[in-house]
Amino acid sequence: MLILKHLGLLFAFELLPVDIPRREKKELKLVCIALIAVVLAGNCMGRNYSPRTNSQQLTAADLEAVRQLAIDFASDFVRTADLSTVIKDRFAKDFIERYTKAKSKAVSSSDVYFVPGLGYSSRLLVEAGPEDWLRFYTAANNFMFFGFMSAMKNPANANDMAQLYPASVMNLLNTNPTLSNMIIRKGRSKPVSSVADMRKATSTLEQALSLLRQQTKTQTPFKMNAQELIKVMREEEFFAPKVETVDDQFFGLPQGTQVVFIKTPILFQLTLVKTNNNRFEILWAEPYTDA
Repeated sequence: MLILKHLGLLFAFELLPVDIPRREKKELKLVCIALIAVVLAGNCMGRNYSPRTNSQQLTAADLEAVRQLAIDFASDFVRTADLSTVIKDRFAKDFIERYTKAKSKAVSSSDVYFVPGLGYSSRLLVEAGPEDWLRFYTAANNFMFFGFMSAMKNPANANDMAQLYPASVMNLLNTNPTLSNMIIRKGRSKPVSSVADMRKATSTLEQALSLLRQQTKTQTPFKMNAQELIKVMREEEFFAPKVETVDDQFFGLPQGTQVVFIKTPILFQLTLVKTNNNRFEILWAEPYTDA
């Protein structure tokens, strides 16, 4: 259970009514997590934090490094509102090729989850090239990011997905059957099934992002208090990094490599690996959908 008491607010994520369906519980947890970022993003009141003693597989230096990378990822994403910039600066250079190659060996079903409300045919892991995959990945996650930011800026609307995106964006996505479930689920999702479908979906998402950026130009920029957030990440179990030793099918890493999973304050979870230069880089970033 994650309990965060800050500015007089108490969030207890596991204290959701037991009769709420699992999917709705998950959405409510996302709302609560988003509210954490709202509370911590502005001028926060001071609080004394002491580091937890978890993640013993990481040295103290590595623990601070992965937390700092999570904060840097979040800060850069909020500042630029464009994952492509973050990818250039903080991701492994061949991350998308690693993803498609390893996923094609490991996937066991014909349809593969990508981000909430959007999936793809496993054939595309072989048929689509790195450039198409990179555009698709960037556009889909940029779109999710704008929804998360909308929830953080307007927490009263955070439990109503229809309020997180303007009607013009919802109408645009509804013109593409592979994207129509990304905001509001209307039935069984249609996965992206061909390279042409992928390019159309990417183009539609990029158009939606253009509309969203136009809308947010007049809004007050969302600001993060990085120093306060790093303190919270040291204290709260929710943000504790998890270390796993992987086999040779995980992003093409050598068997026995340790990877780190860490959640960020903007509802993205990062998969990190330590390089030969003794620094961490991002192998994957994805919307966090299960608390």
